[in-house]
Amino acid sequence: MMNKKNTLDKKLNILVALDLTEMDAVLLRYMSFLNSIFSIQHIYFAHNIKQSVLNQLYEDILGEDIRIDEIIEEELKRNITQNYTGASDHSLIVTNEQHTESALTELAVDHQIDVVVVGDKSELKGTGGLPQKLVRMLNTHLLLVPEGARLELQKILATTDFSGNSVQALQAALLLARQTKSEIEALHVYGIPSFYFPYIDREKAQEQTRKHLHSRFLELQKKHALPADIQFKYVDKKEYSVVEAIRREAEKGKFDMIVISARGANNITRLFIGSTTNDLIRSNQTMPILVIKKR
Repeated sequence: MMNKKNTLDKKLNILVALDLTEMDAVLLRYMSFLNSIFSIQHIYFAHNIKQSVLNQLYEDILGEDIRIDEIIEEELKRNITQNYTGASDHSLIVTNEQHTESALTELAVDHQIDVVVVGDKSELKGTGGLPQKLVRMLNTHLLLVPEGARLELQKILATTDFSGNSVQALQAALLLARQTKSEIEALHVYGIPSFYFPYIDREKAQEQTRKHLHSRFLELQKKHALPADIQFKYVDKKEYSVVEAIRREAEKGKFDMIVISARGANNITRLFIGSTTNDLIRSNQTMPILVIKKR
């Protein structure tokens, strides 16, 4: 079972990264929606003003009597008041660090954060490569919210490679499904190298692979006491990458969230994340991705 210190089944401290772009309104509205799903103890809205940028503004543009940090804080407060309608206690933190990912990582430790929420932008300005850096540095779960995120959670897709790490993602997805009465699907993507097909029967190979994967999932269910009625689907990635196959399945099934483990079967070190996870969070998304990280 998931480590109690790292479970979603408790009152959560959540850190939301704001960046003074259009993405902030998206995040604030989504956090208002999450109030109806999570049991939240406190939400920390955070913005980092890069120290070098702040110094340059004072030197080149602003006078000593103008406090840009105070102006930014007032704008953030206005945006929060306008777009956040949740009932959970919340506060605003403005930091002055050169690297935003380092500032957020420190805040996550200082405030015992359980989930960090950031924007996953494609067309809107802001965020950049922040999610990729955070998923490596944080010791918390990471929720990536795209600008097109729907304010509903009726279908959850959880990826699995049958590793212990991916079981954590399944358990988190099951918890969310119970709390929201959502449908859940466990997905495994496989591929058979095409150079084998001149020598073996493709249909027979596919059939044997499916039987093997079904057997492995039954073993996983038994070992980790997963619900007997959980839907398990395995898809051949064919000419696509694993990430493309996951995205196609998620979009075809009209899922509202993807839940994935930070690492897969190759559990080498906490400094690295799985290649599938890395590639998935790098690609533009149409739905939120919850990255489950084991402490």
